[in-house]
Amino acid sequence: MSQPAHLVGVRFLNSRPLVAGLEAGMPAPFGYRYSAADPAECAARLASGAVAAALVPVVALAECPGARAVPGLGVACRGAVHSVLLVSKVPLARIDRLAVHAASRTSEILARLLLGETTGARPAVVRSSPPLEHMLTHADAAVVIGDVAMHLRGRTGLVEVDLGQAWREWSGLPFVFAQWAITPDAPSGIDALLEDSLAYAEQRWADLLPRWAAAHSVALPEVASYLGERLHFRLDEEDERGSRAFLELAGARGLLSGSCQEPPGTGVPLQSRR
Repeated sequence: MSQPAHLVGVRFLNSRPLVAGLEAGMPAPFGYRYSAADPAECAARLASGAVAAALVPVVALAECPGARAVPGLGVACRGAVHSVLLVSKVPLARIDRLAVHAASRTSEILARLLLGETTGARPAVVRSSPPLEHMLTHADAAVVIGDVAMHLRGRTGLVEVDLGQAWREWSGLPFVFAQWAITPDAPSGIDALLEDSLAYAEQRWADLLPRWAAAHSVALPEVASYLGERLHFRLDEEDERGSRAFLELAGARGLLSGSCQEPPGTGVPLQSRR
């Protein structure tokens, strides 16, 4: 008897709609088991071949050429997202050391790309994890993501940049944070299962929102706005253009593995608020 396929999703609130059916154990034409992890761990399991499918940061897809993205499914925004923040003690152009949340390289690369393009800053990167006070001990600024960022937003007393909004204002395009990726030996029918998992959430939205709010200690109205308005999970052609633009520019600037180096430009300043 063959082993069940292992699928891994992201444990953050922003991914709950995509994994709702999997968490519920919805039926599939093959055996499977589901678990959740940080984005970086999802990417590591995908790269190692330990899973049949993983919800991974888009950078991981660019760096795992053997994996295939599932069309039309992901985590994306068309403006302020509230869960991916750059928090700085100094003006953005003066950031010399940037602490990055170890959970996701996509947010790190987005921050570095926007800083380079809009201010010319090219900070040294310090790997770190929350709390924010710890991240800022040896850095001028920090990138925080997921539930941690949602709880911090507007409460730091420092310069805060919503990176989803900054990307939209600078590029005019949506930003795709994560997509389902499938390995070559994944079982037939896995695309349909992942599609059905999101449909499961869409059909039970009103019932699931209070559960997600309680599980992540976020107020229900904020969860409803966050998942229903700020994020979207069905990707269209504009989302694909945004993802391609980000990955192509990140590669050209030498921010992806194996890509060539090119000095950053300067342009329209990032919009920030205190």
